[in-house]
Amino acid sequence: MVIDDNRLAALHNEAVTGNPRAARELGRLLCLLPDGAGGEAWPLRHWPGEPWLRAALTARPRDAEAAVLLAGVLAQQIEWSYLLGDPGSALARRQGEALHLYRGVLRADPEHPAARAGLDALRRPATALSGDSGYSYYRLEATLPDGSAARLITADPDELHWVAQPLPPGADLALTVHTPTDKPHTTVLPHGRLPHPPPAIPGPALPPGHPVRLVLDRAEVIAYYGFSLYPVR
Repeated sequence: MVIDDNRLAALHNEAVTGNPRAARELGRLLCLLPDGAGGEAWPLRHWPGEPWLRAALTARPRDAEAAVLLAGVLAQQIEWSYLLGDPGSALARRQGEALHLYRGVLRADPEHPAARAGLDALRRPATALSGDSGYSYYRLEATLPDGSAARLITADPDELHWVAQPLPPGADLALTVHTPTDKPHTTVLPHGRLPHPPPAIPGPALPPGHPVRLVLDRAEVIAYYGFSLYPVR
């Protein structure tokens, strides 16, 4: 489905009237963006999608998708706290809440793939997700003009294009297609232009909120669904 300002506005209008499904979808889409509508400076006090995912869970505490998406946001915040060299007292609170969310989903559905992978990544990051995830997805890497780096993990081609459009001119982009059966294939994109349409990916598609394990510069890292921005080093 094509994503544009009209769709976001419609979801927002439904979400503010108390529609939990609209709040969850708005929160999910905003997890794909680097900033909120108000243009807060990085690092954000709240990730753009966080308040809407919390609203969805408040209205429907058993919403598994909202729970794993929110837990993934908290896991990103934990990672960024370490990158900034300032874990602070909020680190334990975020970790505890993320663990609680994953465990709650698994109590209702012990085989929930995103919750199982997310819990594994939080509890055993050195060995988590060591095997093939079994899912297909896109990974867009961007080096921005200020030297910072950004990454998007999604399985949806429309979301891929939507996120790439507002990236600043001059960003160097590389698109990697991950599938369960083939080695990752990376294409460096001249002038920051994505192919339209992007390469098709076979199913099954990576579920929203599911983390993945990547090998980058010979180092293994856990990457989370959605958009991640890393500071200038």
